[in-house]
Amino acid sequence: MQFRKTTEADLPRVNEIFEGARRTMHAAGIDQWTDGYPASSDIQTDIRAGNSYVLCDDDGNILATCAVILSGEPTYTVIDDGAWLTDSPDDENTTYVAVHRVATDTESRGRGLASRLLSEAVILGKRAGKTSLRIDTHADNKPMQGMLARNGLSYCGIITLESGAKRNAYEKLL
Repeated sequence: MQFRKTTEADLPRVNEIFEGARRTMHAAGIDQWTDGYPASSDIQTDIRAGNSYVLCDDDGNILATCAVILSGEPTYTVIDDGAWLTDSPDDENTTYVAVHRVATDTESRGRGLASRLLSEAVILGKRAGKTSLRIDTHADNKPMQGMLARNGLSYCGIITLESGAKRNAYEKLL
């Protein structure tokens, strides 16, 4: 397996993976990513910022994707009904790595690919001198919550997205 930065040429395949994830969540009754998010423009923004990554098999086929952000997450500044495990400024001096937009190919689910994405994000975070990993997910996204627990992330509270939507927040010390 290879974990690498996403290129513009990868965009059609990454969009396919997100479309499959949206269908899966919709079928499971999870009200997350039902409005076309993440859109191709969101992924292009991640690519330009150097935050988008893909996980490929040995033949170079893209099986999973995520965003790994080393520069802070504004929506993580305030957390309700709990507390982060670590204190951190939310700017370029942040002490955590944030992971967003985790998605795996529909045909490849159950192979531990999301866990592998988190492991790779931990490696990137450690290389950048970060001390923790933070991520959030919809309260109804039980499969994601289970994966986070299996990977040692602790539930910390509720964050509010720019849209006003609430998300369960998790953190793990590196």
